[in-house]
Amino acid sequence: MPSVPGVTDNSEMTSFPPQWDDGTTADSAEHQVHWYDERTVIIRQALRTNFEGPFIYLLLGSERALLLDTGTGHADLRKVVDELLDGRDLELVVAHTHGHGDHVGGDNQFATPGSEGKEGKRRIRVVGKSAEEVAEYFGISAWPDEVVEFDLGDRVLDVVPIPGHHPSHLAFYDRSTQLLLTGDSLYPGRLYVFDWPAYRASIARLAAFVAAGKPVRLVLGTHIEMSQEPGVDFGFGSDRHPGEHQLQLAPEALTELAEALEQAGDTPRRIVRDDFIVFPLSPAGEPL
Repeated sequence: MPSVPGVTDNSEMTSFPPQWDDGTTADSAEHQVHWYDERTVIIRQALRTNFEGPFIYLLLGSERALLLDTGTGHADLRKVVDELLDGRDLELVVAHTHGHGDHVGGDNQFATPGSEGKEGKRRIRVVGKSAEEVAEYFGISAWPDEVVEFDLGDRVLDVVPIPGHHPSHLAFYDRSTQLLLTGDSLYPGRLYVFDWPAYRASIARLAAFVAAGKPVRLVLGTHIEMSQEPGVDFGFGSDRHPGEHQLQLAPEALTELAEALEQAGDTPRRIVRDDFIVFPLSPAGEPL
């Protein structure tokens, strides 16, 4: 979907591709680029470049663009983003859902200014990866309990700290599209939990935030690891996902996750549901 000037909310004109690059095509592009609407781009790094196959989001406002995650670094994301922003006089903010390597690996590609714009070289700001750096940039004074606004220019996001998978993990709620971007904390796959108490508390807070008056159209995470068969995932390290689950989850998935974690109690345990698997790990990454 081509983008048009201005900031009109075109959230009704939304789409997903018939199929994401599932790793079964050897000569696929390094990134699959899809315009969800005229101000929202979803990018998938090809599984052939790295088995993580992370999803990356580019959100456009009238003053700045927000790039959420930079992938593993095994593919040229900078070229893709430069082409998408060509001709737009927007500052680029490179932030992250969290600081794991498959989401920050391409950060160094954005260490230099962007292409020429109306005001010269594009301004690029790469946000740090630690909870302290993230809190400082977004102005979160009471981590992880405070929710703050981040304005891209006529497009306001709510930034919600949700540590548990990673200490600096964030969720982003886009008021214009009603998309809830949940990173590695909720997606169709294995939800790796390194800090069980923090994760339970974070998902409970996120569910409460939504229930308090933030209508969610869809939940979008950053991987697909589930197959179309309910409760069945692809093996760890698989770089081919024939018949994979769709990316988008219904908003009820968040409620389902929050309720499952509440029922599980204080003792970490694996929880298998149709669309996701809660997968607790030790701090060293060993399954519990």
